Amino acid sequence: MADDDGPATVDRGRMAQVKGAGASMESGLGTRRYVGYGALLLVPPIVQFGLPWVVGRQMPELAYYLMLLAALMASATALGYSRTSAFDRRTVFCLALGLGLWVIGMGNAIANSDAEQNLISTYVYFVSYGLPLLYAAVATRDEPTTTSRRLVDGALLILLVILCYLGVRDLQDDRGFLRSQYEPWVALAFDAENVLLFMAFLVRLLAATDEREYRSFRTVTIFLGAYALASALHNHVEQLTGSVIVGAIADALPTLVFMFLICLLHGNRNPGTFELADRIWARRLAASFAPGILLAAIFALSVGVRGSQGVLGQIVLALAMLTYVIRVVQTQFWFAATRDRLAEALAAVERVSLLDELTGIPNRRAFESALRERLRESMREHKPVSALMIDVDRFKIFNDSRGHLDGDAALKAVARLLAGTLRRPADFIARYGGEEFVVLLPNTAEDGAQVVARRMNRSVYEAALAFDLGIDQRVTVSIGIATSSELDAEGLVRRADDALYRAKAGGRNGYAAAAAVERPVASLP
Repeated sequence: MADDDGPATVDRGRMAQVKGAGASMESGLGTRRYVGYGALLLVPPIVQFGLPWVVGRQMPELAYYLMLLAALMASATALGYSRTSAFDRRTVFCLALGLGLWVIGMGNAIANSDAEQNLISTYVYFVSYGLPLLYAAVATRDEPTTTSRRLVDGALLILLVILCYLGVRDLQDDRGFLRSQYEPWVALAFDAENVLLFMAFLVRLLAATDEREYRSFRTVTIFLGAYALASALHNHVEQLTGSVIVGAIADALPTLVFMFLICLLHGNRNPGTFELADRIWARRLAASFAPGILLAAIFALSVGVRGSQGVLGQIVLALAMLTYVIRVVQTQFWFAATRDRLAEALAAVERVSLLDELTGIPNRRAFESALRERLRESMREHKPVSALMIDVDRFKIFNDSRGHLDGDAALKAVARLLAGTLRRPADFIARYGGEEFVVLLPNTAEDGAQVVARRMNRSVYEAALAFDLGIDQRVTVSIGIATSSELDAEGLVRRADDALYRAKAGGRNGYAAAAAVERPVASLP
């Protein structure tokens, strides 16, 4: 016994060793990855504070070169991931585009670093950095993604950039630089933009419906929150504290945030676990705030468009509003088309759900709905409605002797024959279950129902569907008739079912109504 257990014990031990080695390797890779992230984040401050010490002179512009390089690397990283399926492509591409505009703005600022003030165009690029991100936040999956929609959105973004320039153009001096008295207000405008972007992405994060969307918005939301804080410290802390050292530390923060974004993109590139949270309010808010935010952006950027802009400002503002209206119309048209397609799909599902899969006629669910409707009409119009309960005679024996395939074929044939005897569009036939069928005859008294029942008996009998153990070696049916007299649905069906049993007890291949049993069709001349 010990010898038999030995190999199995060794195999289990080896498997445990392999699993342990795999876990250790995975843990080691994770540790090395985080060490790499830490090293990447340490490089910029080491260069910023160490290089001037090495060369022996102050390098105040170095922080801005590092910002430019870090933002360029982050933009390239985001652009690379936007070409893969790792993240939501639209979101990460808009992030790359926004960072690209930020890089242009910083490059413009560095190119004019010998001046005391920044060119107004520099601020336009910095503000425009948020426009692609704003678009990513408001463009939900509930909106169309057609080529025409992309053209409209692209035109709107361009017009918003032009509005941004026109809105701040009056803040520049004769050389194109921002007047110093407006700098605090521009800094506050940057803070407001960053907070708005963070809040918009936070809502989209809470409203995420799948793992990739959640991972994409989580990554960008964390970055935007860190950037909003770093930007606010960079723009205000030196003026508030008057400390050069604190200002130098604040200058290093944006660079660290851009490097942190690179780490975030790399660390979140692989899918993880995701559980859909029950945040209906967030999904509704995300779907509804898009029109409001875009309109607010147009309004905010148009506030600075004054009469000094002349006709150009009015034309750009009018085009922006027109483009926005076209976007809203596109969305409404798409929603209407989606609603119509959904209604058609639901109607198709409803039709399928009300049909019997085997025979193609309505099923019991459809019958119960039709019965309630016919009884309401009967009571309202004071007219009778008759129900016929129909059963294929000796069908269990037929199935046992001929097989289920022949049984299914017989049921389909009987359903077709019974339906063919109905003359009026309002007459209704359904498969009640198994080998039973049911017919509703509105505005039909008992004598009229007997005529229909007799026609059904004869139609099935004369079709001569072969059945060696049936009456005259053929398939036949028995029918029970009930006519409403202030009966509810259950009472009408019960009376028809009782009449059916009387028809079977009377010899089958016939019908029964009230207390009388009619003679079978087989004995008719």
